[in-house]
Amino acid sequence: MLKKLLFSLTLILALGFVWAQGLETFDNMPETGATYSTGTFTGQDGSTWNYIQCRSDVDVTGNSCMIGRNRTPQSNVYSGTISGGIGTLSFNYMQAFSNNVNLNVLVNDIVVGNVTSSGQQNEILNSGPITVNVAGDFVIKFINVNNNNGQVCIDDITWTAYSPAGPTISVMGSLNPFTAYTGTPSVSQSYTLSGSNLTAGIVVTPPAGFAISTDDITFHTTAQTLASTFNGPVYVRLTGATAGNYSGDITHTSTGATQVDLAVSGTVSDPVPTIHTTGTLDAFATLEGTPSAAQTYTLYGELLTANIIVTPPAGFELSTDGSSYSSSLSLAPSFDGPVYVRLIGTTVGNYGGNITHTSAGATQVDLPVSGEVQTPAGPTIFLEENFNYTAGELLTANGWENHSGTTNYIQVTEPGLIYTGYPPALGLGAALQTSGEDVNRGFTPQNLGNLYASFLVNVTSAKTTGDYFFHFSTSPINTQYFRGKVFIQKDSETNNFRFGLTNGASDIEPTVTTGYDYVYGTTYLVVLKYEIVPGSNNDLVHLWVNPTISDTESTPLLTSTDAITSEPDNIGTIALRQGGSTKAPALQIDGIRVSNDWAILWSGDAPPAPVITVTGEPAPLANYAGCPSEEISEYSLSGSNLQAPIDIVAPTGFEVSSTGTGGWASEISVPADFNGLIYVRLVSGVVGTHGGNITHNSSGATEVTVRVEGETFVSPVVWNITANFTAFDHEVGTPSAVQSYTLSATGALDDITVTVESPFELSLNGNTGWTDELVLASNFNGSVYVRMNSATAGQFTDNIVHSSFNATPYNLPVSGTAALPAGNYATDLFFSEYIEGGSNNKAIEIFNGTGVSIDLSDYQFENWYNGLLTPITVPLSGNLANGDVFILAHTLASQTILDLADITSNNVSFNGNDALALRKISTDTLVDIFGRIGEDPGTAWTADGGYSTLNKTLVRKPTVTEGISVNPTTGFPTLATEWDVYPQDTTDYLGFHTFTPGAQVAAAPVLTPAGGIYYSTVNVTMSSTTPGATIYYTTDGSTPSDTNGLTYTAPIAVSATTTVKAIAYATGYTPSSVTTEAYMLPVSIPDIATLRAQPTGSNVYKLTGEAVLTFQQAQRHQKYIQDATAAILIDDSAGIITSTYNLYDGITGITGTLGLYRNMLQFTPVADPGAATSSGNTIVPEVRTLASLTTDDQAKLIKVMNATVDATLGTYPANASNINVTDPTATLVMRTFPNTDYSGTPIHTVPVNITCLVGQFDADMQISPRFLADFEEAGGTLDAPVVTISRVGSDIQLTWADVDGATSYRVEAASDPYGTYTTLGTITDITYTIQNPTEAMKFFRVIAIN
Repeated sequence: MLKKLLFSLTLILALGFVWAQGLETFDNMPETGATYSTGTFTGQDGSTWNYIQCRSDVDVTGNSCMIGRNRTPQSNVYSGTISGGIGTLSFNYMQAFSNNVNLNVLVNDIVVGNVTSSGQQNEILNSGPITVNVAGDFVIKFINVNNNNGQVCIDDITWTAYSPAGPTISVMGSLNPFTAYTGTPSVSQSYTLSGSNLTAGIVVTPPAGFAISTDDITFHTTAQTLASTFNGPVYVRLTGATAGNYSGDITHTSTGATQVDLAVSGTVSDPVPTIHTTGTLDAFATLEGTPSAAQTYTLYGELLTANIIVTPPAGFELSTDGSSYSSSLSLAPSFDGPVYVRLIGTTVGNYGGNITHTSAGATQVDLPVSGEVQTPAGPTIFLEENFNYTAGELLTANGWENHSGTTNYIQVTEPGLIYTGYPPALGLGAALQTSGEDVNRGFTPQNLGNLYASFLVNVTSAKTTGDYFFHFSTSPINTQYFRGKVFIQKDSETNNFRFGLTNGASDIEPTVTTGYDYVYGTTYLVVLKYEIVPGSNNDLVHLWVNPTISDTESTPLLTSTDAITSEPDNIGTIALRQGGSTKAPALQIDGIRVSNDWAILWSGDAPPAPVITVTGEPAPLANYAGCPSEEISEYSLSGSNLQAPIDIVAPTGFEVSSTGTGGWASEISVPADFNGLIYVRLVSGVVGTHGGNITHNSSGATEVTVRVEGETFVSPVVWNITANFTAFDHEVGTPSAVQSYTLSATGALDDITVTVESPFELSLNGNTGWTDELVLASNFNGSVYVRMNSATAGQFTDNIVHSSFNATPYNLPVSGTAALPAGNYATDLFFSEYIEGGSNNKAIEIFNGTGVSIDLSDYQFENWYNGLLTPITVPLSGNLANGDVFILAHTLASQTILDLADITSNNVSFNGNDALALRKISTDTLVDIFGRIGEDPGTAWTADGGYSTLNKTLVRKPTVTEGISVNPTTGFPTLATEWDVYPQDTTDYLGFHTFTPGAQVAAAPVLTPAGGIYYSTVNVTMSSTTPGATIYYTTDGSTPSDTNGLTYTAPIAVSATTTVKAIAYATGYTPSSVTTEAYMLPVSIPDIATLRAQPTGSNVYKLTGEAVLTFQQAQRHQKYIQDATAAILIDDSAGIITSTYNLYDGITGITGTLGLYRNMLQFTPVADPGAATSSGNTIVPEVRTLASLTTDDQAKLIKVMNATVDATLGTYPANASNINVTDPTATLVMRTFPNTDYSGTPIHTVPVNITCLVGQFDADMQISPRFLADFEEAGGTLDAPVVTISRVGSDIQLTWADVDGATSYRVEAASDPYGTYTTLGTITDITYTIQNPTEAMKFFRVIAIN
């Protein structure tokens, strides 16, 4: 207590006014010991202070109040009501234990300040003055941001009196340099303007060349006076009236307030029409008479004033939708999308030239294209290997090539293998051991059609882990394209083994397998088929074991459908593989045959021609109208060498069957090996004579016909039916009233059958026994009762059908309507949620509010991609209950989305400019349209209020009861009226839909200012236009409600990066949608090394130091930057950075968040940093060994010396690929960038020095060269000297250690590290001196020579 008194006395002497305004030292707080307690005490200000779950046993400068951690209720302390207003507030605090402090200070339940600590346990800290400025009564409160924040002791709270402030103008934000073309205003930018204590309006004056607006619609080039209470965005744009450079200040003035200026600049240029194409086309190939698979490239223009005319060379055709092709295209100037190209294939030959792109005023752009139309090959044996060599010889001595392994060379072994019915092998066989050499043998490469490889195999042992031993590949063989890998794997229990198959080059396990049905020591016939399917990444492989040997291909035992990311451009080798010693089988293989035809595998000859044979002719037939003929005629049918079923078509009035007892139809198919009778009957309902040919067709065979004739007579049976039906009417769930009719049949000789389809039902007594079929005696004469009993709403019509032997069927029509019980319902299914998230996070939700369950098989989802006139479709299936939702998602969406999805498809892919639709198949009508079909809006459809179909989640408002069934005439008119908008990747509302038809919905809160990037505390206000609405909000990311979050009463201060969510409630209204605004307050970071040390997540960082651009690529708009401390990769998939830069430009003020992709640290921008702040900078690559690279080196520009590149691929691929590279210390993956200037050039086959960027994939370090110039021949294998540069007096001295094997050293110098080096001299010493250098900067290198 003495210590506390002394402290108080000191305050009175030094800061006497503080005591007069307010002080709390917790002297009066009761002693609690080490127990957290709840209670009250009288504060030194005279008010009653409350403490909840607090302690008082730890001193700061005396008694203090400790706020606890993880207490229930949450620990806090607050004052009673204090009068007189408050100006500023300060206090001492101390971290009590190991957990860091994160404490909020509130005045009248509004956060006014926050204090933290960082491992400063038991250290007394001070908050510093916190500006509050609240007049009248107030309450002070201290509470941790989260209940799990560290325990904190507070003491010595002081506050000053409220002091009204003078008039002030506040401008937040800055403007990047504008660009515009003459005659067109630039895109607008905005900043936030507000004032406090103003007595007059704010006058905003733009400089010449600029215009301002408060609604982003109406712009003014002259001064505008805004209300003194204005608080919101001011939009600015460059007028674009005249070409030139413009700059100046936007001034802001108001009576009594200091003028505030905001700098603005921009450039207006004369427009230059430009055509752009991205992507290249590989050589096409197809067979005569068949168009090739299509390839695409992207086409768009800038500043075009006329259509783009696209013209291909002869032999090619074009399309914009992949279905309708033409010899040329005329595309709108705004076109931005894919162009499909294919080789027509009408005439054999080679084709090539340029696809030209022209538009008025633009330079023509050409895209090379080439292709070949080939003559379809007949059945051919491409390779036959019977191992007709001497036992013990190596396969590599007999036409096979080694592509891996240097041990256990594969040898010829005896005896050979034999399988009944398989062409005999004249030679021996080959033995595969459990590990060692892998070999391949080539044949004529094939890029069209099917390939078969058959072989005999006898397994002597296998492993439980299993491995593959046989596969296809390209010519020459490429490890990236091992396809159709055949596995063998042992069962540990039975010791039997199974076969497996996969099509993925990287797969080390089979994706499909047989049963463990195969035993050692038995010879099996195996057939592997590679099916080249037109299109991308969709080729298939199939496998047979001991198939039936015949000319007809049987159903495969296995088919691998595993996803592949790239396909080979040919199949031209087979390979034998000896895998790992712990996985691979030991076996003998023999009789390998490769062909393009199944039948020729067994005979060696082309299959004979297919023939259909018909024997006999059906006898004439007769029937009564509407009844099948009593007699049945027949004839014999067979075929030989057929490869497809026989299709049989009867003439009008006749039906055929292959059994004579059922399966009657006017068209049937029988198997290719059918050999039997075909039965014919007459079913015509038209009196008179009938006749015609029954046709028989099968692929490759000549059509065969047989004549059939007959006559139809009038039925002798007379129906006596009296009915007077009215339309049925009932509510779903309650059967309709019953109606009846009388029935008899004069002349009937057999039972009378009465049938009807649901929802109508029949009964003989009108009370029970309701059914869809009645069977009555031939002499029946009485009443039949009918009712309607539908489970779904709608209008229905049907016929009650009456039939009997020799009688023409009599149809009695019925109709009715089923209605839903009273209530509000949706008219049909409609879209209830749309997620256009990052990467593949795409989903669409469908809601059923119709009141009844709906069969989804009657609906399909349609994606009208990029304004196409033909959609990509996804059929739906299953039943959707009333009130439930059905979710379609992209196959690669996030796990959160996939866990809720009902269907996944790669066709659920949209990017903001794609119209979507839901079609009802039975009526061929659209029941909902998202966007506008046939329109490509460019990037997205938008609407005021932040509405956009790009990078947003949209949720249908709960009052919407029907979809958009008529395509809008323009745009997306219901975007803002029927949808609520949420930030990108929001999934909180997926999996359910709030549906309140007919109810009033509270207006969603409006948060001002809107979310964005801010550099100082933001005071956020909330409002709803609904009278009497109460707003609840959260700042922890949770969804607010009347039971979760805080009640809004006054503006809240946001001083750190925070997501604010708000919802409005009002009596008589359904709660509003949730408004979400993200406020990003970047943390300033001086350099890249410091940036790399920050935590990943949602925190926003601003790199205040300048970084130099070392590489940039179009893919994901990626950029590599480096400063003196480190380097980092900028991953800008959303294209946030719109400023353009040159290599080695300096960029300052990059702002974004940090994240990891497969352990590669990435900086994702949230704002455009603006124009380069310098240019022509120099980054000297650091010489490194591969073994020395670590995570800290990510994105650095380095140089690897004396490296050898794996040249297996022959040329550097155009796509991003992995190629092994080795230096004297290690082997790593060299990950190539796509579409560089070294794409398609030969891979270096001599040692090279590689300038490159460092990458990482999971735990593996990688390197990536940027340009072809980054490769230089190493010129030898000597180590590079490590040079030390020092100043000796006025001289420069170079020294280095002696290099083993070096006989001399060449010293070179240059003014530019990437320029030309001049030789200064060649010496044998290890020291070189440059006397009295005259240049301020010089670069040196020393080369060891042997």
